[in-house]
Amino acid sequence: MASGVRGGTGSNLIIIVRRYMGSMGYMSYKGYMGYIGYKRFLSASLRRWRRVLGCAVICVLFLVQSSRSTPTAYERRVINYHQVDLMPLFEWWDRRKGVRPLSSWKHVEGMLERETAYGWLIRGTIEGQSGLHYFLLRNPPQKDLARLRELENSLPELEQQRATELAVAKQPMYEGREWNAYGELVRSPTENYDRIEQAQTNLQDLDTRIAEIRQEMAGMLDKRGNFRVDAFALDMNQIYQGSPVFDFGFPSY
Repeated sequence: MASGVRGGTGSNLIIIVRRYMGSMGYMSYKGYMGYIGYKRFLSASLRRWRRVLGCAVICVLFLVQSSRSTPTAYERRVINYHQVDLMPLFEWWDRRKGVRPLSSWKHVEGMLERETAYGWLIRGTIEGQSGLHYFLLRNPPQKDLARLRELENSLPELEQQRATELAVAKQPMYEGREWNAYGELVRSPTENYDRIEQAQTNLQDLDTRIAEIRQEMAGMLDKRGNFRVDAFALDMNQIYQGSPVFDFGFPSY
């Protein structure tokens, strides 16, 4: 009887231990599944925030580029070794009240027709004159044109990267369904889930970057895709091959 009691007690103890260990294993599995679910929730939230921030960046960039598409840029110029402060003219231009300062500095606007050894040949308008004219802009803002070409050259590589990431991001992230630790039927992630998720994140980053570049370029081009010039330049009272000459001056950075 004694051995039977001990045996029964031992068997009960083993059952209790097994149940305890089983419950601990279940809780560990349950905790692990909770961690995985949280990780995926966090990743999805981060992707949503990336989209929101991307849109915000594009909107801010649009406002910045809109402000740059005015002639009030480079307020300090150097002409013939003399520095000129154009800020009074810029302030007058924004308000258009009172006497216009720096009357020799004209507002010129148009498209870049071609580059020459003496400057840019522009086809556009000249303040105080009607109609369209060809005029030479000496010491033009080469930095702006260089920036446009830099942006144009960066687009093909980014577009290729986007195509590569898109091919991965379009793959299915789930295959079939499975029971989780809570007894719920959930979608089962594929073997490449993490790789696909990363590709989707990279794709969002690339889309934002490409949109930023296109928006910046839009502020530099006219409707036909020509490089746009909108500036104040000094009327030199000179003629080059039948065209009046203006001097943009060297920006004082």
